[in-house]
Order: sequence, then C-alpha cells, then structure tokens
Amino acid sequence: MDSSRSAQRAVAHFLCAEEEHASQIYRKMKEVYGQQCLATCTIFRWCQHYEEGRINIKHLPHPGLPTVQDFRCEYAYAAKSSDHHT
Repeated sequence: MDSSRSAQRAVAHFLCAEEEHASQIYRKMKEVYGQQCLATCTIFRWCQHYEEGRINIKHLPHPGLPTVQDFRCEYAYAAKSSDHHT
C-alpha cells in the first residue's frame, strides 16, 4: 500500500468530499496507515482547505518563499556579476 504523503492527501480529500469529519478521517487513516499515518494537525488542516473549496491536492507555493525560477534568476545575476569583477 502506498503510504506516501500524496497518497494520504488524496484519501483525506476523498473522505472529506464524502463529508466525513476530520477526526473520523484521522481515525480511519490511522487504522490503515498505522505508524506511517500523518499527524492529526496535518489531516485537519487539509480538511479545512478542502471544506473552503480547495480542489488541488498538490502543494501550493508558500507566500514569502522564492520559487525555483527566483533562485535561477538570482544565480544567473550572481554569475553575471562575478564575471564583471574578474
């Protein structure tokens, strides 16, 4: 059985869509995944997002954190700057 974070997120999303309460979802998932089950607070947070209408189960960018593209731009700028100093 796939106990990865994304698999568990999909299960939580499905059960939330079935209008299961977050505490019941956690109990069911703990029974199935055992030690590999994610923390209660994580499952509750996901359920809250789903109840608010979030449909995408993938990670969204976090505010304030640079994207991969930002890192590439900073690296390119730093490399370009160092070329001028040599």
